[in-house]
Amino acid sequence: MMNNFSNCTASTDHTVVTAGSLYLDIDAYACCIAMKELLELRGVKAAAYSRAACNYSVCRSLIRDGQLLDSLPPEFLSSSTKYIVVDVSDPDYIRDGAPPEQVTEVYDHHTGFEAYWEKRIGKNAHIDFIGAAATLIYHEWEKAGLQDSMSRPTALLLIAAILDNTLDLTSSNTTPEDIRVFDALCNKEQIGDEWRAAYFSEVQDSVEADLKNALYNDVKIIRDHPILPENVSQICVWDAQRIIGRLDEIRQWFNEKWDGWMMNIIDIKRRCSYFVCDDAQLQQVFAQLFGVRFDSGVAKAPKSYLRKEIIKMIQNRYT
Repeated sequence: MMNNFSNCTASTDHTVVTAGSLYLDIDAYACCIAMKELLELRGVKAAAYSRAACNYSVCRSLIRDGQLLDSLPPEFLSSSTKYIVVDVSDPDYIRDGAPPEQVTEVYDHHTGFEAYWEKRIGKNAHIDFIGAAATLIYHEWEKAGLQDSMSRPTALLLIAAILDNTLDLTSSNTTPEDIRVFDALCNKEQIGDEWRAAYFSEVQDSVEADLKNALYNDVKIIRDHPILPENVSQICVWDAQRIIGRLDEIRQWFNEKWDGWMMNIIDIKRRCSYFVCDDAQLQQVFAQLFGVRFDSGVAKAPKSYLRKEIIKMIQNRYT
């Protein structure tokens, strides 16, 4: 955690771009890098920063050493430094990475905290229900008229972010604007289906190489929910069967760590989700809401669901 902001030497026109403090997925990572690059093109001294662990969606082939700082240079440690927060708007997930009083802009596609940020920063709160936060960041490039100046590595990060967050453009949260931005980026960098398949294959290889940590690094904590367990895991891979084949290991890891959990395994190839849950009462909830049937604690859904979609559907129905 960063401390003593007000005691550091003052700086001017310095901006830190950061995301959530629990973990970074490819959307958060891409947004940090893309916003930093845009700020620098506009003459702002900027740093992309996070001490959170990257999850499995942040493929090694897409990132560069030194892109994302895990500690800030002295010139950024000032009470006058501005903070831009991307891909998160829940204040509880920001406190360790950004002093709330120094946050000047927020870009998020998770709704629920619009009123909080609008009261604090007004029109600089960009919170929209959209497939990927990367789409919102690309809008800022377009507003500045600089989209053609975006570097290829940054464009590829944004492409991967949209793919991951929209489940290859198949999830119900995918909007026409996500598709438009995705097409614009792919046209710019001449990206086709082969690259998309390669990205998801690399994700799968990364997951399987360190499955335990891949799972731990993408768990959402659900506080005081009447239906859902406290720990909801999600993993998105090309072929879910390779993960389901290791459920005995996964159950042992999770049961040793938590009293309550469930898991959503997203299968890109089959365009479906597998719900893993051993709680009989929660199984009944999922059976009624999603029309699924559990066998040995696993139920195959007829389509792909993102974790946030699952949470929202349950909240709308049962709370």
